Amino acid sequence: MDRICADVREIDGRIGEIRSPSNILLLAPPFSDAERLAYALVRPAEADYTVVISTDEDAPSVCTAFGEDDGRVWVLDCITKSVVPGATDTELVKYVGSPADLTGIGIKFTKILDSVQRAGDAGDAAPGQVRVCVNSLSSFLIYTKLEAIYRFFHIFSARIRRMNGIGVYLLNPESVDEKTVSTLKQLMTGIIEVEACDGDPGVHALRYQDLSGRVSPQVRYHFEGDDLVVEP
Repeated sequence: MDRICADVREIDGRIGEIRSPSNILLLAPPFSDAERLAYALVRPAEADYTVVISTDEDAPSVCTAFGEDDGRVWVLDCITKSVVPGATDTELVKYVGSPADLTGIGIKFTKILDSVQRAGDAGDAAPGQVRVCVNSLSSFLIYTKLEAIYRFFHIFSARIRRMNGIGVYLLNPESVDEKTVSTLKQLMTGIIEVEACDGDPGVHALRYQDLSGRVSPQVRYHFEGDDLVVEP
């Protein structure tokens, strides 16, 4: 089974291997490079594919973040059509009108998975090596009530499990109450919590907790350019 950290194995080794299928809630405050961390966790390894459902960044920004890997990255852009109504779908980029359109998101996500399957068949890739990033749950909660979000992602996370995939879901815990966090945790197989390191600008720390309650040691990291660097 595929491991979550294709390009950040040092994190994987310290927190214990996270293997598919997994749904991981990434709790990260503002200004913590949460998007970059999430993208590092779902970056496609060889023969893998990544799907980013973005309510915070437009498709070009997401593709730029993945650099040379963007040919194996599909983007479901939930923001561009609000300012460019004529935006049209391509093979690797699909659009919906807003994060409130959960039905449209579900339909377009299915179309993306069909495209991923065709790409995998053409390239002889092993099935099930799909990584999904939702950036972010915080934005979904601005547009839609928690109950509807929970129902949608209950089905969504189950689909990730059935296809032996890995899902990473960003959430700013400072933007929601504890009830919301607790409710969304019920959909997950593990939680990564990020915090800033006082007196050390640009450096953050994370811990991972799985369903059994096991909590990993703290892992400190920072970014140098586009590269995630784990500190000794």
